[in-house]
Amino acid sequence: MDRKYDLWSFILCLILLGLSFQALYASYNRTWQLAPDALTLWLLSIVVFIIGIIGFKDKSSKRTRWRSWLTVLIIIPLSIAFLLGVAVNTIAREHIETTQSPDNKTKIDFYTLNGGAATSISVTGIINGPLWFKKRIYHENRIHKVDVEWKNSHIVIINNNTLDLDKGETFSN
Repeated sequence: MDRKYDLWSFILCLILLGLSFQALYASYNRTWQLAPDALTLWLLSIVVFIIGIIGFKDKSSKRTRWRSWLTVLIIIPLSIAFLLGVAVNTIAREHIETTQSPDNKTKIDFYTLNGGAATSISVTGIINGPLWFKKRIYHENRIHKVDVEWKNSHIVIINNNTLDLDKGETFSN
């Protein structure tokens, strides 16, 4: 059974790496984020790290040793990045409001983001989809409050910016 630890840890490491790249892509392009939250990814990276360390027991070939080393070298910076994501989500982000569409099908959570002395306070709005899927639809810098008004079940006005959620519209400044 020891021979499979290096392979499974490497496969899981590549899956976590793919999920992290998809989360970055979704954040920049305002598409649906398929990856779980940062805390879940961090916990999974710790599990992969432990399985990768156990994979060092198998010394049957150079390939297994290289896979174990590659897994550990990839997962350490990845778990540090996930830990920073956990810190940002718990320290710098504060929930201010949740609003639902008139038909109660769409829920938008609004957060203030405070990056400290080097950045201004901003507001971001996130739609929660099924499971852990999320999509950032609204981001505005240099404000700390949000005024939300629903025109109907798919058109929302956020701080005088009209978004049609059925068309996938987003706002960022």
